Amino acid sequence: MKKLLPLLVLVAACGKTTAKPTLSSRADPACAALDTAKIVEVFETITQDTTWTKDKVYRLEDHIFIEGATLTIEPGTRVEGQTVGSSLVVTSSARLIASGTKDEPIVFTSCRAEGEREPGDWGGVVLLGKAPINVTGGTEKIEGFPAAEGRTSYGGTDATHDCGTLRYVRVEFAGFELAKDNELNGITVGGCGNKTTIDFVQSHMGQDDAIEFFGGTVNAKHLVLTQADDDGLDWDYGWTGMVQFMIVQQNGVVGDNGIEADNNGKALDALPRSHPIIYNATLSGSAKAPKTAGKTQTGALLRRGTAGEIYNTIFLSFTDFPVDIRDAATVAQMNAGALTIESSCFFNNGFQGAWDDVVVKPEDDDDGGFNEGAFFTDVTRHNLVSDDPLLTAPTNLVQPGFKPQSSSSVLLPTNARTPDASSGFFDASAKYIGAIGTVDWTESWTAYPVN
Repeated sequence: MKKLLPLLVLVAACGKTTAKPTLSSRADPACAALDTAKIVEVFETITQDTTWTKDKVYRLEDHIFIEGATLTIEPGTRVEGQTVGSSLVVTSSARLIASGTKDEPIVFTSCRAEGEREPGDWGGVVLLGKAPINVTGGTEKIEGFPAAEGRTSYGGTDATHDCGTLRYVRVEFAGFELAKDNELNGITVGGCGNKTTIDFVQSHMGQDDAIEFFGGTVNAKHLVLTQADDDGLDWDYGWTGMVQFMIVQQNGVVGDNGIEADNNGKALDALPRSHPIIYNATLSGSAKAPKTAGKTQTGALLRRGTAGEIYNTIFLSFTDFPVDIRDAATVAQMNAGALTIESSCFFNNGFQGAWDDVVVKPEDDDDGGFNEGAFFTDVTRHNLVSDDPLLTAPTNLVQPGFKPQSSSSVLLPTNARTPDASSGFFDASAKYIGAIGTVDWTESWTAYPVN
């Protein structure tokens, strides 16, 4: 690997240019050599309104915090994280406006050269807000940082808090583990409110989850969550947002659950209870034989007292189970009608005939004998359990295709539930099962690099 030459450093925090004779002491020798005239090395906290422009490449040389300011990133801009330890953290007093376009997405990626990049090369994007979470005291520190880091608090009472905008954004090769159960994700969202915009966003090859919501009321549309080492969509701490048009693709080596859903692991009935509403999702596993993937791979693991509503969703080719319910508090939400999956399609999932891990291994009973199969195949839930959705290439990791063929039953309006438009968020015209209907909205702005 070539060593970078000295270059001019822009100190974003001060809003001015400062000449530096060499790279900062945290510079990563593994970073790819680029045109040094384009590199902007970012190593200090951003405390004044700042704009990053597409004619530069911004290298995060540390965990870069935005405090009391707005960082605006132009369409087409590239932001790189170095592997010594870096991330972009939007504190609850700040905003990030990263608004790309279909033709010029904003890309957050590893500083390593193509062919050398790996999951966990850098820490990812973190958004922190002041919306409600269900922990004691109403605030918490986001995981992935040392406990002594005081700038990572989130939570509060402002359900409309605005953390900013992620639109036409890709986040690649991010997420890393500081310690067991203390990880950053590709995109980490803590306590953001419903004025935050997350739309047309891809999280690809993260070392932990693709995206995780820790409480808050933030909504999201057009998510592409591909090949995370852990879960695709993860939620905790009372998240009550809405999602429409979401794709999750897991690989067959380390991918875990398409969805992993918790209320609060320490207080299963804490309020506000996690209760997101999801329409039009496609969740694709690795299509490997049961018990052969790197982890137990399930379409949706619903546990720890979560509620939630999932409609018009495809659960396809998960190695071990289509859905797994855990804990009596979660079963109580099922029985109360607050947790459900309806008007959806289950096909080619491991143990789909048995559905429940209790049937496969009775000693693994963790839900009081709750029978997932009987619940989700009940005719009143209008789920398809034997129809092939006929997607073009959902398990292809390099050139995937999630659009159904024209003859697919998931495109029939009679099989789908009409999205509830009363909130002003859901598109009621999406009367089909899955993330994509007849128009593929993933084209041109997404990418699926191997390394």
